[in-house]
Amino acid sequence: MGTLKNQILGDVSGKVGCIIGRKRKGKFFIYAAPGEVKISNTPEAIKSRSIMIPLAKFASVVNSIPELKYFWLKSKINAFDAFHKIERLNYPFLTFEKPTIYNTIVPEIFIKNEINEASISSKGIKLTILSGEKAEKQLKRGKVLTGIGVICYFNPKMKEMDYFHLSKVRTSPIEMKIDKQIEVDIPFNADERSNYNSYLNSILYFTIVSKDNYGEPLKFFCNYRNEFRHEFTDEKERFSLRDSQP
Repeated sequence: MGTLKNQILGDVSGKVGCIIGRKRKGKFFIYAAPGEVKISNTPEAIKSRSIMIPLAKFASVVNSIPELKYFWLKSKINAFDAFHKIERLNYPFLTFEKPTIYNTIVPEIFIKNEINEASISSKGIKLTILSGEKAEKQLKRGKVLTGIGVICYFNPKMKEMDYFHLSKVRTSPIEMKIDKQIEVDIPFNADERSNYNSYLNSILYFTIVSKDNYGEPLKFFCNYRNEFRHEFTDEKERFSLRDSQP
């Protein structure tokens, strides 16, 4: 109910038609009353809404890594900030409950992955990456090479919103140990070792960042994505490499 006090066009409070009047800190404000919002329940709309939860979770973790956030901010993706750029590029590749091998932690999604070998143990992950002349020239401009990754692992026994979890991993410095190849060791800390059994079936998103003398990012080299599938051997668990190109 709306009221006018003291004069013909006096103070307004309450609701008059589609107008709401309020007094706050001695000042009067007028708002338009909220209208009815129709929520679409088409399959496309339901899928779009359900994807937003895992999408925001994935984007938040990637955006929390300073080097990755730097590259997303510099990217030409049309979005308000780094977080929304990550969401915009990754949206088409998520399912309603989790990220997929086609998602990415860097802005250039179609960088070719040249992975020669990948293995995992309770101590960490080992990668052998074929670098090539172009990559070597790019990386030599940097003084420090840092490996940065996100592991997406799954726990189907938990509630749907917590179906997947994300861990951040990094290793630095990285050295060129083999001619035209980069051997990368990603050691696990205590928390990561406790998740080892979950990592046996997971997705690793990984890139290598070159930095200058002041630690500022220059370039990122690869967009490595691999789905680990557990296979027992006598010494360690190995996983078949899966092409991440759509």
